[in-house]
Amino acid sequence: MSTSGNLDALVERVLSRAREEATSVVDRANKAAERQVHEAEAQCVARQKAAQVAADEASQQRLHSRRAGMQQEQRRAVMNAREAAVNEVFADALQTLSKIDDVQARCDLLVVFVGEGARALCVSVVSVRLNAAEQDLARTPEFPQELDGVRVTIEDETIETSGGPVVTDETGRIVFENTFEARLDRSRGSGWLCRFRALAEFIVLRNAATTSENHCCCDQRD
Repeated sequence: MSTSGNLDALVERVLSRAREEATSVVDRANKAAERQVHEAEAQCVARQKAAQVAADEASQQRLHSRRAGMQQEQRRAVMNAREAAVNEVFADALQTLSKIDDVQARCDLLVVFVGEGARALCVSVVSVRLNAAEQDLARTPEFPQELDGVRVTIEDETIETSGGPVVTDETGRIVFENTFEARLDRSRGSGWLCRFRALAEFIVLRNAATTSENHCCCDQRD
């Protein structure tokens, strides 16, 4: 009986320790599982936040890109409208200048343009090519054969232009185009300040030509 009782007590102690250890293992497992669940939930929340931030940034980038595109289109539209307006005024000025009937006004304008070409070349003798109408004008006695000490020779060859000269040195190798069209083309490659200076010059010339024509008409009526 004593031996049997001792054995039973031993078994009970072993089982008790086993139950305690099992309970401890289960508790540790449960806590580890809870920690893993919490960590997984935290990672999921963090990923969701990161995804939302990325989506917001992408949305902002798309919005910024759309705004930048719209602004670029607006700037392009303004530049095109401004270019069209300037070209329209230039075209009107070219047409008016090419139709100047006042001989003296046309001669004065031609002298100015030839003089500019002569000064640009810095030579003592220049050759000048003109359209047919201005060539006849430049061969009249009224047209100066010398400008600021530079001898002017009118060539027989004519050019196609609304007006204005092509000025060269005697060899023809150094050329300064000062036709109406060339002056316009030079202004195209310049900044807007130069463009508007050229535009203002053309407007002044056009207005002067128009005024001269009006005076001629008034003189004829009188």
